[in-house]
Formats: sequence, C-alpha cells, structure tokens
Amino acid sequence: MQPFELPTFYMPHPARLNPHLEGARVHTKAWAREFGMIEGSNVWDERQFDGMDYALLCAYTHPECDQEMLDLITDWYVWVFFFDDHFLEVFKRTKDQPGAKAYLDRLSLFMPHSGPITEKPTNQVEAGLEDLWNRTIPRMSDAWRQRFIVSTENLLKDCVWELANIVEGRVANPIEYIEMRRKVGGAPWSADLVEVATEAEVPASVAHSRPLRVLKETFSDGVHLRNDLFSYQREVEDEGENANAVLVLKEFLGYDTQRAADAVNDMITSRLHQFENTFFTELPLLCEENGLDPAERMRVLVYARGLQDWQSGGHEWHMRSNRYMNEGGTAATASPSLGSFLGGPRGLGTATASIGSLVGLGG
Repeated sequence: MQPFELPTFYMPHPARLNPHLEGARVHTKAWAREFGMIEGSNVWDERQFDGMDYALLCAYTHPECDQEMLDLITDWYVWVFFFDDHFLEVFKRTKDQPGAKAYLDRLSLFMPHSGPITEKPTNQVEAGLEDLWNRTIPRMSDAWRQRFIVSTENLLKDCVWELANIVEGRVANPIEYIEMRRKVGGAPWSADLVEVATEAEVPASVAHSRPLRVLKETFSDGVHLRNDLFSYQREVEDEGENANAVLVLKEFLGYDTQRAADAVNDMITSRLHQFENTFFTELPLLCEENGLDPAERMRVLVYARGLQDWQSGGHEWHMRSNRYMNEGGTAATASPSLGSFLGGPRGLGTATASIGSLVGLGG
C-alpha cells in the first residue's frame, strides 16, 4: 500500500518518445552484461533490469537524438543507477564510511582533467566509467569536460552526505536539504549530459551566467523533488534512507505524509514556473548582452528545450518504472504559452523555429 496519494502534477510540456527506444533497450542490456552489472552482480537480476527500463527513461528524456547517441546516454544512466544501487548494498547498508571514501576516491582516476585514463579498472563501476568517458569526452570541449568532472564528483559526494546522515541518524532541515540536493544531487549531472545528447554545448562565455544557472537550478530542484515523491516508499520505508524531501517536511514541519507530499509537489510547481519565467525574461537579454552569434543562440535554445524534455520525460518514466511507487498521479494541463513556444514542431531543425524571435534569430 502506498504511503500517500500521488498529487496532480504541473507539466508545462508534454513528453515525447524517441523512436530508437527498442534499439537502446537491446544495446544497453548487452552493455550492462558486458560490464557485469546484471548476472552475478548481487545488485540487479535480469527481471529487475528489464522492469527499471533505463532505455525508456532516456528515450523519454532525450526524444530527438539518433540511435548512437541514445545508446550512449542510456549507458550513462545504467552506469549511474548501478553505481547508486551498488553503493547502497556495499556501503550504506553496512555504514562503511572509510570503505566508501576509498571507493569513491578511485573513481576520480577515471575522470582525468586532461589526457587519457591511465588507471586499470578493478570493478564494474570503474570499468563502465572508463568506457563511457572514452566514448563521450572526444565529442565535447575541454570547458565542458571540466564542468562535467565537477558535476560527476558532486554526484559522488551526494552519496557521502547521505551515508553520513544514515550513520548519524540525522534528517537534514529543509533549507540544508534543498541546498545540498542542488549542489551534489544527480540532476546537474543530467543537465550536462543534455548538452551531449542535443549536440548543443552551451557557449563557455555564458555557461556560468545567472540565467543559465537559474535554469539549471530550477531544473535540478524539479527533478530531485519529483524523484523524492516517487521514491519515498522505496527509499524511506524499504531502504532506511533519510534524504527525502517528504521525510524532511514531516520531521521539521510536523506534517503528515500526505500533506508533506502535497507541499513537495507545490515546490515542484513553483520551480517550474521560475524556469519558464527565466526562459522568457532573461535568455533574450543574455544573448544580446553577450553578443552571441546565431549558432550560439541556437545552442542555448536547444539546451533549454532539452532540459524541458528531461523534466516531462522523467515524469513519464517515473510513472512506468518498477523502481518507484506510481499508482495514481496525473499531470495538469500544460501551459499554453510555454507549450506553444517550447513545444512546436518536431525535429532539431524546426524545434526552435517558434522561439527564435525571443533571442534575435528572426521572426
């Protein structure tokens, strides 16, 4: 029985499905087997792997990339979820903080700031990371590489923070929780991979600007809080985790579970509204003030649309994956204004046609 009823979610953009889904399912299952992540891993079996359906996640969150790119992105997500579940079994359940630190420290050796990887992998996580790093880094600039190293290392630090809270029996307060999730959660890492999947690397001159930072932070808040709703039963009731927004609001505001879940959903809606406002009011000025050329402006727009695709696609996957509780829960009517601008026709060639005028691309 679910601990609360899933709320009505605000979804300003309908999810779309990549037509290369089946190919990604076949590819990524073979990839996971090659790196020992299914049979004999003591983490997943084939039934669990099929039910979690990470290819479906990536087909929903990256609806426009080709087969090769979808395969690569799906492998990244198989890797990160395997890492998370492996870390749970080996270090969180045993509360082994020294072992966890040594394990995580080694992973940085497979993300060199320059040059090739020189270390030899000793487990599935290291071997998978080595393969993915070598398939991804040649596609991107050095500036993106440095940003991706930071977001990946922060994702690893999230596990350290969660483990410390488990060992101490501590639940973070609401302000700390949101700040830490935004800083070390997985969504900023996902946002960096959106640049890869859409082939729209954000220009280095504006990558750290306020408007793009706000887009990334509101995207991240929405992704993390949505996951907390769907994963509450699994994480809190089954795994003993205490890094979950629903639990945080219960502990510090004295809410019952349903009221806490509804409050988390209200926070998601607020963050998505801020994403929309930033897109419409700040991106045009950003492009003008920094003198971005038409190609650079297009990359900013495609990236923003990619974040929106991830948000809506991630919701659809949560509603279908056996990893989460997902009985009930509906999406509210999409915002007509943002839907018309960021929805538009299909395909990268036409996807940003209707919003080009916002940043001086004509119209």
